[in-house]
Amino acid sequence: MSFARLMFGPVVLGVVLFSAGCDNTLALPPATVPNVVDTVTLSALQGTSINSASGFDVTLRRTARTDRQSEAFDFAFDIDDGGRALIFTTGALGLNARSGIQPSDRAFGDIVIAPLEDYQLDSALVVGVDSVFIVRSRPTSFGCVFFLGQLPRYGKFHVLELNLATRQITLENLVNVNCGFRGLESGIPIR
Repeated sequence: MSFARLMFGPVVLGVVLFSAGCDNTLALPPATVPNVVDTVTLSALQGTSINSASGFDVTLRRTARTDRQSEAFDFAFDIDDGGRALIFTTGALGLNARSGIQPSDRAFGDIVIAPLEDYQLDSALVVGVDSVFIVRSRPTSFGCVFFLGQLPRYGKFHVLELNLATRQITLENLVNVNCGFRGLESGIPIR
């Protein structure tokens, strides 16, 4: 077999991977999981039961407990001594700094695609009722086609309610769990 034929497969794979990294959704398999709007309630890290979920796992679209010494969540909620509601990335909690958060001045429904850059990796975001923010998950290969490797997922969140007495926050959210897609509109994403 000639050298050119041996190199054809790796070259094609390299082009596909490069295209995926350049945000070329034509190189991605079609999305199959619809984006849906949901609500979730999180309890503060401090001052609530250890059994309460304080974190959110974007890739799995579900709440997560943060007391298990694992990094199986992308952000966590807490209330500080001054009564401020805070959203912490994993890096802000001293864990890996691979998930990111970005505040938005746009309405929840107006955000149609997640940005690629400018995510806060190691600081907390102060939020209040009606705050909107975008989250980039920690990279993972869960649910991805083997050649795509580890990719983040994206979601948008809107604070519906903040209850200082019960130390809980209710968030409207839409998360895109399709590998390599950043579209944040309801339905099967096209990008």
